[in-house]
Amino acid sequence: MPKKTIHDLTNLQGKKVLIRVDFNLPLDKATGEITNDRRIRGALPTVQYLLDQGAAIIAMSHLGRPKGEATADKNLKMDKIAARFGELLKRPVKKAGDEVIGSESRAAALALKAGEVLLLENLRFDAREQKNDTDFAHAIAAIGDVYVNDAFGTCHNDKDASMVAVPAAMTGKPRVLGFLVAKELEVIEGLMGNPKRPLLAVMGGAKVSDKVKFIHALLAKVDHLLIGGKMTYTFLKAQGVSVGNMQIADEEVAAAKALLPHVGQKITLPVDSLCAKSDDLKATQVFEGPISTGFEGVDIGPKTLAAYATKIKTAGTVIWNGPVGWFEKPAFSNGTKGIAQAMAESSAVTVVGGGETAEAVEQFGFDSKITHVSTGGGAFLAYVEGKKFASLAQIDDR
Repeated sequence: MPKKTIHDLTNLQGKKVLIRVDFNLPLDKATGEITNDRRIRGALPTVQYLLDQGAAIIAMSHLGRPKGEATADKNLKMDKIAARFGELLKRPVKKAGDEVIGSESRAAALALKAGEVLLLENLRFDAREQKNDTDFAHAIAAIGDVYVNDAFGTCHNDKDASMVAVPAAMTGKPRVLGFLVAKELEVIEGLMGNPKRPLLAVMGGAKVSDKVKFIHALLAKVDHLLIGGKMTYTFLKAQGVSVGNMQIADEEVAAAKALLPHVGQKITLPVDSLCAKSDDLKATQVFEGPISTGFEGVDIGPKTLAAYATKIKTAGTVIWNGPVGWFEKPAFSNGTKGIAQAMAESSAVTVVGGGETAEAVEQFGFDSKITHVSTGGGAFLAYVEGKKFASLAQIDDR
């Protein structure tokens, strides 16, 4: 059943719109400064539309993993997020009190006028957020007239009160999707429903076990699945091939072994790997086949990149989730950058599945040439797997 969106809302003048956004931004570990504000930019169309309709905005998000303790990490307070939000929105954003929902934040919400924006404190500073606590949810729900879910990156978190219990507590009030979530669902459903062929997937990252269900879902749909990243060495080890000094857990090998029948059929593994000396990660060597002791894989090799780029450029649709190398280090970034460039230059429908992959595509300057860059890594995986989201079940049917 299609869900209502903010386009279905009427008479918003003066209404207080409670909007769940995903402002869980990457921060510099030393300074706490924001290193990428893409998720705020992704929410701006929804926020601006609501403001243009005369609404007052009460935004809420989590940031990091403070484990329900407001004093655990001062860098995880929402002050810097509010400041950047205001800069990008080009209007002041008020930051609520230190309590997520307390007397100060309630007073700030009550005083909010049309066209004004308030950001609540980090939701995870209150331990009740991740327990889907009913009392906590009712307290938040009481300050809003309308609920908007525009946080695709957390749609799969079915224990988060802000995603599930809050909209449940707002039954009888309008509960709709923002533009960002609506677009994400439209793109993924189109991908898995009637994609342009050949349908190609590129899968990187570290753990096979975390993505087994996702891989099986892809194998049922795609024509080819290209493997990269640390997954490469997990598959090699499962085949009995030496992976040098790369440490791979037994459960990862077991997960890869279950997929080996598909290797050489729908699954393609790299034919070469860029490896670095384990003791200093400086000296590098390309290996085809077994990796010598003292080395570990850090990127796909040049032959693999060339082969993968050719497949990408002849595909009808390409889905990519997970970097194919240690892209944060320039010396090990050629594979990930090359995949991004091949997708940018392809005439295919290209979709990047959030998380680090989205950051990499933006870092290399190819994000504007990709058809769709998802804002949700885990949520993207879960939705493609076919998981039903409790957060979406709370949204009003059209």
